Amino acid sequence: MFRQILGQDHAVQLLNKAVLNDRVAQGYLFHGIDGVGKYTTALYFALALNCLSASEFRPCGVCASCRKFLAYEHPDFFYIFPTPNFKMSSNGEIKDATSLAEYERYIDVKRKAPWMDFVWSGATEIRKESIMMLQHRLDLSIHEAKYRVCIIESADQMNASTANAFLKTLEEPPDNTVIILITERLPALLPTILSRCQTLYFNPLPRKVIETMLHKKLDVENAMLRTASLISNGNFKTAFRIASDDKSEQRLIAKTFLELACSGNELEFHQIMTKSRELLTGGFVSGMINYLSTFINDIVILKYDPAGITNVDYQDLLMNISARNDEIDETAYRLLTLLEDMKRKIDGHVNINLVIVHLFYSLFRELKAI
Repeated sequence: MFRQILGQDHAVQLLNKAVLNDRVAQGYLFHGIDGVGKYTTALYFALALNCLSASEFRPCGVCASCRKFLAYEHPDFFYIFPTPNFKMSSNGEIKDATSLAEYERYIDVKRKAPWMDFVWSGATEIRKESIMMLQHRLDLSIHEAKYRVCIIESADQMNASTANAFLKTLEEPPDNTVIILITERLPALLPTILSRCQTLYFNPLPRKVIETMLHKKLDVENAMLRTASLISNGNFKTAFRIASDDKSEQRLIAKTFLELACSGNELEFHQIMTKSRELLTGGFVSGMINYLSTFINDIVILKYDPAGITNVDYQDLLMNISARNDEIDETAYRLLTLLEDMKRKIDGHVNINLVIVHLFYSLFRELKAI
């Protein structure tokens, strides 16, 4: 099953070697951007450590131990992640029926499609009661596994109190216990936690890897595979979200935005701004800017290699813009720089309406009327 993890050869080889040589660290830290396989690799590592197969190709995925891990039913597997306040007991019991149902929905999504986003009902963090539950269970004897495994996802979402409570467990874990932390924000973790883990960096996924993975999971056109893999910046979760909704409002509004800017249609631009005011959040506009970046890239590519563009379905529009601008290379460079600056401003919580208006008139000045 390790062979199913694409684009992370270094991490997989290191973990596979640890399994084969039975030289396993008690603490690991998997870090890198979201959507690159950190969690799946951690889960498969847990399977491999306890796989009952005699083959060297572990995990097999079909033995009794592997099936229990994949079903999240193994008594020696603990999975901790940020949640709303479920008021969990020290033994992990969630008494509120609504909270329990939400928890089970999350586990079901994680079991079937870990690349899918899950929206919780409230603000999430890794809570102290989750760590207390873990400590309580680690005090008990191992049931049946060779290695008891705990995966803590988004470990950076521990607050200071939780992190300090967890530190004791990480410093003195019970024998034959492996703790795997996963994070996208390495600097947010306590240095004392970092120092007690073997760190593994997970690279952003190459475009071809993302296209291959999308092709296996979705029935979409090759043009959309290229678009999704380019915009995702190495994040498969983002690519899947884009490719599974090729009529994305972000992409459609980005296209409309470009058309209106090129034609200088200020009236319709302001009408759309008013109509879509609730939709135009920071995250939505940041996604729009990602699409606009691919449009600008394609406008340049059309000048040299029309077959190499990403947004094939918008070729006529992009060709029109490219043909009407004699200095498209320099124009595109200025616009791409502008788009990156606008994303930084959004991250800095600048007023979204000001960002959109500035972007519209900048595009209009640079691309001129078509």
